[in-house]
Amino acid sequence: MPTHKGPWLLVVDIAVPLALFYCLKALGASDLTALVVGVVPGLINSAVSLARTRRTDLLGMAVVISMVASTVVAVLGGDARLLLVRNAWISLPFAGITLWSLRHPQPMTYVVTRALFARRAAVMDRLWETNARFRDAWKWITVWWGIATIIDGIVRVVVAYTLPISVVPATDPVITVATIVVLQVPTLVLLRRSGTWHLVFAPRRPTVG
Repeated sequence: MPTHKGPWLLVVDIAVPLALFYCLKALGASDLTALVVGVVPGLINSAVSLARTRRTDLLGMAVVISMVASTVVAVLGGDARLLLVRNAWISLPFAGITLWSLRHPQPMTYVVTRALFARRAAVMDRLWETNARFRDAWKWITVWWGIATIIDGIVRVVVAYTLPISVVPATDPVITVATIVVLQVPTLVLLRRSGTWHLVFAPRRPTVG
């Protein structure tokens, strides 16, 4: 899903952990030690973000819990691969929650997108109440996101347990970006087919005079 962290996310949550892992490996650290140290920047960043905003971000909290839990399990079990699959601990439950949300009046993808694009919330609410094609589009978007996130989690587990440990950390951001990019396709297609894409996401033209 979209993120408000932007370039900072790429640096702290992706670039720094990768740099730490490969630098520590070059210095002779074990796989487990290098991976555990790589988790620290993300935890610090999440803690600082939570302290600044002083509000609970459920997805952010889930990521933190996953990072802490997988680190503890990996250290206690002495298995670095348990730490490599930590993102699957998020992907698979997230997929289940996403698909389960179809039983509720508003599916998860709609709720999350509405929160991210707060300035368009009024337009989205109006379309939700009056446009059946708009509602159906978000239900199918939710289905696709749920299925793709399941695949994402399975791919992460397979990669973590089949590739050499030294290679796996570099594949994680690739899988993340690929999943996000691929999922833009059904989102774009379904909303355009419903005839509502331009109403919600098209840039607003400045008013003349």
